[in-house]
Formats: sequence, structure tokens, C-alpha cells
Amino acid sequence: MATVLENYYNLRSEVDQRIAQGRAPADAIWWHGEIVYRIGVLETCQMFCKTAPVTMEAQFLQGHYKMLDAYVQCLALERRYGPNRGPDTQKERDAAQNNLGRVIEDYRKRFSSFAPSAPESYSREIGRVIQTLLPAWLQFRNTFVPIKKKEKEAPAS
Repeated sequence: MATVLENYYNLRSEVDQRIAQGRAPADAIWWHGEIVYRIGVLETCQMFCKTAPVTMEAQFLQGHYKMLDAYVQCLALERRYGPNRGPDTQKERDAAQNNLGRVIEDYRKRFSSFAPSAPESYSREIGRVIQTLLPAWLQFRNTFVPIKKKEKEAPAS
């Protein structure tokens, strides 16, 4: 089964082909930009997981955590635009924003007094943070540019 990132690579490739053939309507270009953005975020989150220090030394853990946290804070605020999809668009966006905010608040609380019990503790916890954060972030992004609905349409035309 393909990962979300692999699916996005495939979708980007399909849209790249349509663009190269001159068959990309304006909404496909908007959609392409969103896919490229999501790929970048997913790859960056992978990098944070791969580079999480395996140590109990606070200075190394804090440095990595500060970078991750700053990145996540930006994700919650940037690219907050997309087409209005009807009367419930703003309600959906607010609900998804609140959900993402709760996820962020939860991990920030947990890490405010984090004390590793073993050298691998931080790395393991960061992996859990990313696994919890990304679905909430993708739900949030789908309220602006809904990729799931478009996946079925991408290969057509």
C-alpha cells in the first residue's frame, strides 16, 4: 500500500505531464502547487524524525525540538487560502484549525517537562508527535485545497 507521500509523488507526476502537454486548467495548477507544498512538508517531517537526537543530553534535544516546534507553528498559520466551497467552508476550516491547535498544544505540554528515560526516548516521542500531527494537518489543508476529492479526477482529461 502506497504512503501518502508516494501518492502525492504520483499525483504530482500526473499533473506535471498534463502541464507539459498543455492540458492543465487553472484549478490543476492551483492543485499542483498544493501537492508540491504537501510533499515538502511531509519530507521535512521525515527529516525531523530521521535527525532526532538519540541522546539524553538536554542541549541537543532542545535544539532539535525548537526547530521542529518553530516549523510546526508556521504550518498552522501559513497558506490559509483556498476557494470557498459553500456555506460550511469556514466552519470546516475553523474545526480543522481547532483540531490542529489541540494536537500542537498537547505535544507542547508534553515536551514542556520532557525528561528522557533512555537515549531513544526523544526520537520515539518525536515520531509519535509527527504521526499525530500530520493527519490533523492534512485534514486542515483539505479544508483549503481538497486533494482527496481531486485524486479521482487527476488522471482524467
